Amino acid sequence: MVMRVLSVSQFLDLVNETLKALSEYEVFGVEGEVSGYRVSQGQWVSFDLKDDESLVNVFMPIWKLKVPVEDGMKVRVTGMARIYQKYGKFSLSAEQVELVGEGALRKALAALRARLEKEGLFDVTRKRSIPRIPHRIALIASRESAAYGDFCRITKERWPLLEIDLYHVVVQGEKAPADVISAVATAQQKAKDRAYDAIVITRGGGSFEELMAFNDESLVRAIHASKIPTVVAIGHERDITLAEEVADIRGSTPTDAARRLVPDQRDIEYEIAAMIGRVSESVEREIQAKRALMDRMFHVSARWLERYAVALERYRTSITDGLDRMMKSFSERVVGTTRLLKSLDPKAVLGRGYAFVRSTSGGVIGSVEGLSRGQSVEVQFKDGIAGASIQVIRKT
Repeated sequence: MVMRVLSVSQFLDLVNETLKALSEYEVFGVEGEVSGYRVSQGQWVSFDLKDDESLVNVFMPIWKLKVPVEDGMKVRVTGMARIYQKYGKFSLSAEQVELVGEGALRKALAALRARLEKEGLFDVTRKRSIPRIPHRIALIASRESAAYGDFCRITKERWPLLEIDLYHVVVQGEKAPADVISAVATAQQKAKDRAYDAIVITRGGGSFEELMAFNDESLVRAIHASKIPTVVAIGHERDITLAEEVADIRGSTPTDAARRLVPDQRDIEYEIAAMIGRVSESVEREIQAKRALMDRMFHVSARWLERYAVALERYRTSITDGLDRMMKSFSERVVGTTRLLKSLDPKAVLGRGYAFVRSTSGGVIGSVEGLSRGQSVEVQFKDGIAGASIQVIRKT
């Protein structure tokens, strides 16, 4: 055998190339328990992966780590074996880390829940309500699932007017979180034209591991950031995922979510009938009250008119009597004045045998003053005038 002489760097390059070529033919997933987990400079993750007999170092950028990891967890690391040349240390350069076993999953889930709760993602004060009678929703589910069929059947029975836009997604496995996140984003984009009252995310029951897609941190944050109220029902009543905890409304099952989303049309019909009855009773009471008011008004008006008629009659009688008295008094005054005038009429006096004297110029002479003997005068009688001459003047 011919020996090749290599430098340390050349030797390690050869080993790494050999290990890389091996990885091209077969993918390895190495399972073990995490030990000595640490993060360097906020960007590099390293830990030891061990079993009862062996140990291997794992190294990866932190941005590739998608699950919470801590010492004692059982994980599966997928990557490529290599020797870090600077220190000559063999390690497993990880591309992906997955949790293995329900214990590790639950431990990681508890840590994630605690961190998200500390951030306020599950705060009940931020949860929104949906309209009592929604018009249109975006349903994110698998069209092949029993959950989709149960949800649609219950909503149709309870409120057939509800419009449902289905966003078909994968609800299990590695692709499920990204698929659901994409559907949430698409529904919000289409909501500008479709005006969704809610986004509903649902799937049926399954094992703890099968439901882990709905404990994905990115999906939980996408639901939290939704501008449309969310309703989430995953699994059975005993199963509670982080997606349900962050939702505005949680349904214990897909059927429960349907019942919480829409009212029963029979309840609405009963409420409408009761409302119509209350309105009818209210209208009838109002009519009766107005009728009683009108009766009182008519009664009061009649009494007022009656009193007014009596008063008017008194005024009429008083005015008539006053006018009669005034006319009688006026007539008496006219008669008296007529009599007076008649008594003052010179002709009436002449008719009783009297006469009066006038000067030749026509002026009445009422006194002996100013008369002179021999003065010519005229004497007016009732039936004519006689000329005379003053012969005697005697004062009395």
